[in-house]
Amino acid sequence: MKVFDDVETLRAHLSVPVATIGNFDGLHLGHQAIIRTVLARGRETGGSSLLITFEPHPLKVLAPERAPRMLTTRRQKLALIEATGIEFLLILPFTVELAEVTAEQFVRRYLAVGLGVKEVYVGANFNFGRGRAGNADLLVRTCGELGIRAAQVEEVRYLHSPISSSRIRRALQSGEVELARELLGRPYVVEGTVIRGESRGASLGFPTANLDTPNELVPQDGVYVTEAVVAEGPRPAVTNIGSRPTFAGASYAVETHLLDDPGDLYGRPMEVRFLARLRPELKFDSPEALVAQVRKDVQRARDYFAGRLNRGTAC
Repeated sequence: MKVFDDVETLRAHLSVPVATIGNFDGLHLGHQAIIRTVLARGRETGGSSLLITFEPHPLKVLAPERAPRMLTTRRQKLALIEATGIEFLLILPFTVELAEVTAEQFVRRYLAVGLGVKEVYVGANFNFGRGRAGNADLLVRTCGELGIRAAQVEEVRYLHSPISSSRIRRALQSGEVELARELLGRPYVVEGTVIRGESRGASLGFPTANLDTPNELVPQDGVYVTEAVVAEGPRPAVTNIGSRPTFAGASYAVETHLLDDPGDLYGRPMEVRFLARLRPELKFDSPEALVAQVRKDVQRARDYFAGRLNRGTAC
């Protein structure tokens, strides 16, 4: 995949491009359906497949207090898009000036003239242009006037409701990582670097890898069955998110106990894949009571990976 942030430079690389436009935060199953349409049409027409997105998220510029926490880091987003098979990615820097471009102007200036787009496909809840005044219907109509084929891809639903980035955020913020997994089509992942913590886990017999993460959104405080992905591959694990209330003055942490000894992980990159929620974070009367519960958590995680724990009702 070739990545560009300039329309003029990109144009020289494109041939009868088939495009899609959006934020694509999380690259969930709905996004994937749109991209599959773009790829299929690209194969049928011999055209370049192109995904157009924006950075930062428009609300981070226009109304930072209302901006959502992103589901992926920039690195994760680009890796997910590349994995779909998209040939070209255009990341338009979102500015106050771009926010003033009307929907009609965007179609003419960027899609028709700037990029020479021949086809464009978007989702059902697509909005664009100044004040988000443009929608999929306006896109189809304006593109039609310019000889560009445009269409709205049917929304993807799960449990009778549309899949959206907002729905995934709500699921994660309430600890529903299994629902998030269904909506994403993969486990939710938090990435980062293992840093030195306060070594409380090791002193209790359960050493943990504390993650310094650039991810804006982590699941609700609690204990989860996870996979820790290190250089050697994925390892079964249990992850605690929260402020560890059993200990006075403990700081907030995302700490992961790998079920099998991983060796020294300090300073190394690690991903944490969230598979199931075991319980909320609790305050225990003593370290001994905490250790007893952690033993139960570890056993339930082992049962999960062995298929002995119902994966739909882990919590």
